[in-house]
Amino acid sequence: MEYLKRLLPFARPYRRRIVAVLMFTIGALVTNLMVPQLLGRAVDQGVIALDLRATLFWCLVLVGVAALRSLFYYLQGVYQGMVGTDVVRDLRNSLYRKLQYLPFAYYTKMPTGQIMSRMLSDMDGVEQFVAFGFTAMVTEISTFIFTLIVLLSLDWKLTMIALAPMLLMYFPIARFRLRLDPAWDAVREQMGRLTSVLQENVSGVRVVKAFGREPYAIAQFARENDLNRQKNIERGLLEANAFPAMDFISGFSFLMVISVGALQIVNGALTLGVFTAFTWYVWSLIWPIRLMGWFISISRQAASSAKRLFEIADAPIAIADGPGALPHEDARVQRAGRVQFEDVCFSYPDAPEVNVLCGLNLTIEPGQTVVILGGTGSGKSSLINLVPRFYDVNSGRVLVDGVDVRDYRLADLRSRIGIVPQETFLFSATLRDNIRFGKPDATDEEVIAAAQVAQVHEFAEKLPQGYDTMIGERGVGLSGGQRQRVALARAVLMNPRILILDEATSAVDTQTEALIQQAMAAVMKGRTNIVIAQRLSTVKHADKIVVLKDGKVAEEGTHEQLYALGGEYRALYDLQFRDQEARAEVLNLDAALDAAVQAGASATGR
Repeated sequence: MEYLKRLLPFARPYRRRIVAVLMFTIGALVTNLMVPQLLGRAVDQGVIALDLRATLFWCLVLVGVAALRSLFYYLQGVYQGMVGTDVVRDLRNSLYRKLQYLPFAYYTKMPTGQIMSRMLSDMDGVEQFVAFGFTAMVTEISTFIFTLIVLLSLDWKLTMIALAPMLLMYFPIARFRLRLDPAWDAVREQMGRLTSVLQENVSGVRVVKAFGREPYAIAQFARENDLNRQKNIERGLLEANAFPAMDFISGFSFLMVISVGALQIVNGALTLGVFTAFTWYVWSLIWPIRLMGWFISISRQAASSAKRLFEIADAPIAIADGPGALPHEDARVQRAGRVQFEDVCFSYPDAPEVNVLCGLNLTIEPGQTVVILGGTGSGKSSLINLVPRFYDVNSGRVLVDGVDVRDYRLADLRSRIGIVPQETFLFSATLRDNIRFGKPDATDEEVIAAAQVAQVHEFAEKLPQGYDTMIGERGVGLSGGQRQRVALARAVLMNPRILILDEATSAVDTQTEALIQQAMAAVMKGRTNIVIAQRLSTVKHADKIVVLKDGKVAEEGTHEQLYALGGEYRALYDLQFRDQEARAEVLNLDAALDAAVQAGASATGR
């Protein structure tokens, strides 16, 4: 229950509504306790005395009290529903805010489907408890206590007879509660796995279709869905086994009251009216006990859900602003856009024993275009992830403009860095909104200017609604090359000091890449550009090429310098770029021959 206690801070802002719920609950409780008394008087003073006027009077009073009770229950339901939805809304906002600031390392361990399951399905479990379950439990417990007091005042001996069988219900209830906790945990965990499979297969539907794996995807989902069914059946069987025992014991208690009460009426020790009221009260005593199984189930469901939700809330924010963090503009900038790696060692949190980078030293001067090369696992992506501080180094320092990136405010640091990742992600929004995602206040003129630089304007004008065209989830309405150009425009619009391109033109054709590079030349001028490239043209025109090996800088220099060395760069060049160079030479030769043929034809024509 400790996780449910943690919901209290989210309920405090709604104290007035909670007080209103309490008042309406008390009103419903009082009027509910009045009904049996009024019914008993109607029987004794009206029906038994054969007094029609008295019978009608008590019946009218009974109807009025019943109507008032219904009003109290209605208002109670309205206000408790408002409190529940408000609490859950605030909790969901709080957790979503936390998700936005959690580091990348968290998402490498937590599948997207699990997060979605917690934010939706588990949140519903908490909402049911907060909005209805908790208030119903308090109401029924209060009803039990006050009803017991009234019963004792009417006939304490008969009350003891009614309570005796109910004491036996403690054992099935205790056993039920112990077994229900792990059952609900299993249900929630399996729902998370089912949601993960659904999310992955829907997101990767192109891959599924491309490989003809629809039957496999269907079978995978069906398997997890069957497991989800099984976990729910196991939980349902626990409830099915517990509830009949509770019903039998409560029913047996009711029969004992009727039997003993009937004897007392025959002996003249009890009036029919009091007996009628007593049996009604006994039912009010039994009903909360019969609901005990439901209360336990809904509270354990909520506790299991809250536990999974607060696992998100308790996740550490490993990358955060340090005390006294500097805004980028206030730092003592030596040369804008300078990046330095000083004896950097780095390993990923899920594999701390494996150093991806170690002893890395590198300086990138402002305005330089630096290409990072290296084999698989050499640390290229890790290096560029350290600049915007997506991860923190284990040792050493990463400096931007002479200041350790850990001393900057994160928002200010990242606002000066434009990133175009290899795997472009676009939102289900308009083309215009995707371009200005990093700068929401950008004018339409700025958006179009950035789009022209990245060669987006050309195809944007051909879309049905131009820049206001919805491009679909993940940019599904665009080609791979178009998506990458939109990502380029998004980075250009930010006007960053440092531009990081992670194979940013890998999905565009050679002609489009040439147009983009020509347009980007003016944009990249005066900025620090860090590029992971697969295209020969990008490598050859770089100011500096850095070759990584075993997490260190193996070589650095220009294309001519490194190729002449005959070391790591030459091996990578011959492996990755020799075919591109050969194709380029063939294309250049074909172009020269075409020009010569056209010149000869023109001369003959003259």
